[in-house]
Amino acid sequence: MPTQPLSDKSSNLLNRMLQRLMRRQGVAVDKIPDFAGWTNFVLAVDQTIKEFSANRELLEQSVQSTSLKLKQAYEDLKTESSLRLAQADLHQRELEHLVQERTAELQTAQLHLEQINQRLEYDATHDDLTGLANRNQLMRELNRYVAKLATDADLGLCFFFIDFDRFKQINDRFGHLMGDKVLIQVANRLSTLVGDTACFARLGGDEFVLLMGQLQEAEAIKLAQKMTAAFAQPIRIRDTEIPLSASVGIVLADASYQSADDVVRDADIAMYRAKATGNCYQLFDEEMRTEYLERLELERELEIAVREQQFCINFEPIVDTTKSGIFSMESLVRWIHPEKGMIAPGRFIPLAEELGLVIDIDRIVFEQTCQQFHQWRENGIASPHQKFNVNLACGQLERSDLIPFLLSTIDISDLSPHDIVLEITESYLLADSGLVMKNLNDMNKLGFRIFVDDFGTGYSSLSYLAKYPIHGIKIDQSFVKDLADSPESKELIRSMIAMADALNLQVVTEGVETLEQLHVITELGCCYIQGFLFTRPMTVLQAEAFLVDQPYRELGAIATE
Repeated sequence: MPTQPLSDKSSNLLNRMLQRLMRRQGVAVDKIPDFAGWTNFVLAVDQTIKEFSANRELLEQSVQSTSLKLKQAYEDLKTESSLRLAQADLHQRELEHLVQERTAELQTAQLHLEQINQRLEYDATHDDLTGLANRNQLMRELNRYVAKLATDADLGLCFFFIDFDRFKQINDRFGHLMGDKVLIQVANRLSTLVGDTACFARLGGDEFVLLMGQLQEAEAIKLAQKMTAAFAQPIRIRDTEIPLSASVGIVLADASYQSADDVVRDADIAMYRAKATGNCYQLFDEEMRTEYLERLELERELEIAVREQQFCINFEPIVDTTKSGIFSMESLVRWIHPEKGMIAPGRFIPLAEELGLVIDIDRIVFEQTCQQFHQWRENGIASPHQKFNVNLACGQLERSDLIPFLLSTIDISDLSPHDIVLEITESYLLADSGLVMKNLNDMNKLGFRIFVDDFGTGYSSLSYLAKYPIHGIKIDQSFVKDLADSPESKELIRSMIAMADALNLQVVTEGVETLEQLHVITELGCCYIQGFLFTRPMTVLQAEAFLVDQPYRELGAIATE
């Protein structure tokens, strides 16, 4: 088909479009190019299109490469994130497990701590031997009760203080382990009696206390009687029977009491009164408190007396009726108080034993006696064959320094052990102590004479007479007192003298006050006599006159008629 020529309008429009296109390609167009111009233009356009296509391929490759890298980076990041999340989850579970473990440990530790606190609280308020309440718990409860007394006039309380007589001898004889077993049985026996109480406690040693609500006097005494009766039968530990006796102090407290200490003090006072009187139980009264305060004052004064040596000695002779002479002079301690004058030995010696002062007093007496006897020897008042008797105080035989003390004292006084008779009591010999045996054997080897004082009182075992180096006995005055009216006393004395003769022991009879007693004793075979028949205890000056004047010779001659 032949080509239709363009109209002028179309031709112009086409020209303008071509010019615009060419200008976009950077070709300056002033007029419509010719064929060569169009060819160059077309070639340029074609080159541009090719460059554009190449650039587009490069761009597409770059985009594709970048996309792959981003995709890989994303995948890597996703993988790493998943790993980190897994690690975080594992760590969290580990932390949760650790927290659970620590929580369990803390709970266990808390439980253990609570158990420890409970045990500490129990130990702080209970006696570890018997399981009873201890002093801390007792004082806590007692203070609470006393506080109530101050606010409630109708309220009262009853308090018992229980102590066992001569319990120390159980420990000394059988050992502390046996003593502990006895205390456990004591607690068990008392526990069956007291029932439901405010507090039943062991204060320490053999001291027990019982705190109860208000009781009438008759009810309190009845309960105290039950306590003492509970020990009528000995305590049995395996094959060993151990007799016990209890002393009970009772306080019926009211609003006048201001503290728990006051209640315990008064019950303790009443208990010691029961122990002293042998009544088993005692109800506290105000007079006891007065005596207790006087005792405290006496304790203080006795300590001063020992420190200042406010003691002197009296003498009482032991007469040898066969020779109408003096066998020995016994020294007796006397306390001369600077304000109160003479205080009787029966009042302060038991107190000195309780306070542990008796050994100091005993040694003061021994030193004074040695000095006095030395002077009598020097002045010719005491004959060379005369001896002197000195009491060996409780506990001396269990002192390792006893022998050195005796020897150093007699050495200063220029005396010999053969001049001295040491008097001991039976109870010292029953302790069965190795040190007691050693001291007695050493004294015997050195030449001291050893006599058993107050013989026949309180103890039935005489095996110690053969076991220990004993040289003589002193028959207690209790056997002589009723001699005229008691055939039994006469036979007992006869038996003791016969036994002493069989063991080759010397015999001294104490407490002879009448000629009739003197005749009976000498007829029974005892020639060494001591008692008020000859003289009462004498001061140093009186004893010197007695030794010089010899008034005892006439009575000695009468005894041998």
